[in-house]
Amino acid sequence: MSLPQLLFFGTDLVKFMIDFVNFYALYLAISLSLNLEFGYAGIPNFGKVLFIAGGAAFAGSISGRLAAYVYGIDTHGDFITFNARIITQVNALLVSDPVFVVEFVALSLLIAALVGALLGYLSSYPAIRLREDYLGMLLLGAAQFFQVILRTYEPLIGGSQPIFVPDPYFYWAEVGPGVRDLVAAVVMSLFAVIVYVYVERVARSPLGRTLRAIRDNEDASRALGKDDAAVRRNVLMVASAIAGVAGAFYTFYTAAVEYDTWTRFAWTFWPFLIVILGGAGNNVGVALGTFFFSGIFKGLEQVKFAFQPYIFFDVNWLQDFLLAGLLIAMLLLRPEGIIREKPTPTLPRKRLSLLVRSSRERSGIEQTRGDSESSQKTGGKLRRIRTLLDRQRRKKEDGG
Repeated sequence: MSLPQLLFFGTDLVKFMIDFVNFYALYLAISLSLNLEFGYAGIPNFGKVLFIAGGAAFAGSISGRLAAYVYGIDTHGDFITFNARIITQVNALLVSDPVFVVEFVALSLLIAALVGALLGYLSSYPAIRLREDYLGMLLLGAAQFFQVILRTYEPLIGGSQPIFVPDPYFYWAEVGPGVRDLVAAVVMSLFAVIVYVYVERVARSPLGRTLRAIRDNEDASRALGKDDAAVRRNVLMVASAIAGVAGAFYTFYTAAVEYDTWTRFAWTFWPFLIVILGGAGNNVGVALGTFFFSGIFKGLEQVKFAFQPYIFFDVNWLQDFLLAGLLIAMLLLRPEGIIREKPTPTLPRKRLSLLVRSSRERSGIEQTRGDSESSQKTGGKLRRIRTLLDRQRRKKEDGG
């Protein structure tokens, strides 16, 4: 079994669309978590790569060791050196054990989430009560520090040499060409949808209003009794957990983890570009910004070599060059993004319409009641005036 081919100017559109969906779903989840931090809570997380790489590294490192231990595979006391041989045996056993595949993937994702949340807490704790610029610089430094650890500490992910991880999609790779990537696209899309629903529900909750209040005016939020430091720390931990899970999903998709994969440009700059492009504080805008970014990036990947005779630099830098220019243009011409932030209703629209309708009906009843009471008061005044006039007329007649 293999996927059909649909060629268009030498490009297989089916393969392109599957690759596009995987890329889009991954960056949508990461950008939504950044939007929760930066767009809603005002946290400039310049160290986003730290949490993505942390979840990927620990999930990749632990999953391989765990699978080898469960299947009784001899690691010779050195998982890194014999990594390729060990993972080959693990993948062969995973084909006939789908239950364990689900179990070890779920456990690996849980570990990635916990690692991301822990890194979020540890990296933000010293400066969470300071201004946003100090927090941003601290997160940037923490990300660089963690990258040094990944490169130099070989027992984690092999240092500068990549290691292979168990492939949960290995069975589908045996089914036919392209089927593995299609299944991975479905799984990644499901994860992205869950993240979108969660972040949107947070934005529409009272917590969403609190986050925007802290972002816009910390002094006013403190005056209302809000602990802005605790709220920002919790948001950073939750968003970092999401980023860690996204990193783990990417590791299982590539079936390997490598130090050079986790660059600040790809995993910090690009998510910020997406949020600014779509519109900070707007999840629909982020989804749209991710779509445009993915389309430009993947589209240029197919045709960039045709531009080599016309540009003065290496064509491999064309995507970075154009996307950086796009960021500058957006900041100059439309800093609010494609879709600017709008007030977010915290109640469903049907319930809001019912509340408005009942409010109008109540105000109408009160107005009618007020009119009747007013007319009764006016009628009483007129009767009293007529009575006084009659008395005066009788007095005149009697006197006359």
